Formats: sequence, C-alpha cells, structure tokens
Amino acid sequence: MRISEARARGKVAFRTVGHGVGMTSRFSRALACVAVSSTLGLGVILGLTACGGSTASAKSATDAASGLTVTVTDDQVSLKRSAKSTSGTGGTSGTVSCTDDYSKLVKASAVPAPSQAWYATTLITWPAAAKESTATLSHKLAGDPQLCVVETADSSAQAIIYFGAKVKSGVAKLQTDTARGQQAAQATAALKSAAQTAVSGVAKGAFPAATSIVETITGQGLVTKQAATVQGVSETGTVYVVADQSSAKKLVLALKDAKGTVHTATQGVKGSPKLGTATP
Repeated sequence: MRISEARARGKVAFRTVGHGVGMTSRFSRALACVAVSSTLGLGVILGLTACGGSTASAKSATDAASGLTVTVTDDQVSLKRSAKSTSGTGGTSGTVSCTDDYSKLVKASAVPAPSQAWYATTLITWPAAAKESTATLSHKLAGDPQLCVVETADSSAQAIIYFGAKVKSGVAKLQTDTARGQQAAQATAALKSAAQTAVSGVAKGAFPAATSIVETITGQGLVTKQAATVQGVSETGTVYVVADQSSAKKLVLALKDAKGTVHTATQGVKGSPKLGTATP
C-alpha cells in the first residue's frame, strides 16, 4: 500500500496517461523530543517531532507541518491541534489509523480491516485549533505504534505521523523497493508511462533538460534516475533517462527487468514511443 500525503492507498497500479500508461498508486507528556525533516516517497515533505510519553504506555508524535499531535495509550488515542494549526475544521469527522508494523501496511493491497492485530483505527471528532479530541481505537496494538495516519472525512486535512526517524526512512525505502519491483515486472508498461509523461513536459517543440524530465516522471509515481549512458542502467526496476542518447527532439529511456534485460523506449516530442532492448 502506498503511504503518501497521509493516505493509505491500494497497491500501485497502472493507469492511462495521455496515450500511455501511468503509475498510481492509498497513520501525556514529553520527556524528550527529536526533530527531523525529510521527504517521503515521491514529493511529500514533513517536519517531525517524536516524543516519548511520561507514562509507561503513552506514545506521542507530532507532524510539525500540519500542527497535529497523536498520542496513543493502550487502546486510547488523542488528536491535538496546535494553536496555529490550519489543518481541518473543528467539530467535523475524521479518522486515526495506527500500526505497529509499517511493513505490513505498505505491502497491503487494500486498506486493512481493523481485525488485523497490527492495524488499529477509529473515527474521531476533529479538534479545533489548540484543542484535543480522544477516541477509542478498534483494539490495543501489541507493540508500540510506528506510525499513524490522520485524515478528515472530506480529505481536506491529512498527515502521516511517524514515531521515529528510522520508521520514516524505513517506509520510504520499502515503498521505493516495492515500486521498483513492480516496474521491473511490468517494464514495457512502465516505460510507456514514463515516455508519455515526459511528452507532457514538451515546450516549444522540445524536451526540457534531463533533470527536469526525471522530476516530471518521478512526480507521476515512477522511480526514475538519470544515467550518462545505457551502461549506467544498473538498478533493477528503475526508469533511467539516458543522457547521451537524448536530445531536445528525442528522449531515450531504459529499464532493467528482473531477468537482467534492459528495455528501452525512444520517444519523440509527439506520438508513441518506439520500444526495444539494449546491451548494457
């Protein structure tokens, strides 16, 4: 399951983008706090402060960007907004979903049932600024919470609350590895998607710089890098922009599948890509 922009989504799938196919892909008192800031997955930047509670079972963490704090104590969960938080509207409905095993959540093909021991969820009244709401989770997690996803019913406010920097980096790595595996298994579809996405960035009849193309394709959920030559296509499942074969009028993309075959897509500023293979 893709965890991005505070939503636990279904397994990454392919969808039509223009003439090609694109990838889409849906978690007390502090004695010590550690602040970190990094990027999740593809494009989401969150400021995080994780704080251990003063009681044995209370665990708290805060997403600085949204001003939201989650505290989990056994089967009780509280959601607090800072005084300056503009996330959501007080008094409306929301959800809090937490896990003590993020790897299972990332790998889930659909939103988990609350009967799963590693996943607990509940409806909650969204707090007003500087206020706090409390609710009872579907059950107590066996281990400490690793992350919680909070979201208003209308999806106007969303955040992923990580209980530690290692959890955040672990989620990002697992999501990337999962996406690369899917791309490797569907190399042709991934290349077509990447090529047609790149065409959307054509301006005045020319492709932009390779770095810009990488950003555009990455923004569509595909793991993408730049390689100087096709010999630089080293990672299985990663889409590469091959710099020495690309120009303002032509774009060459490459992807190594699980069997080691390097697939290529040559895309002009218009039309469909020409598919082939290369020797790395």
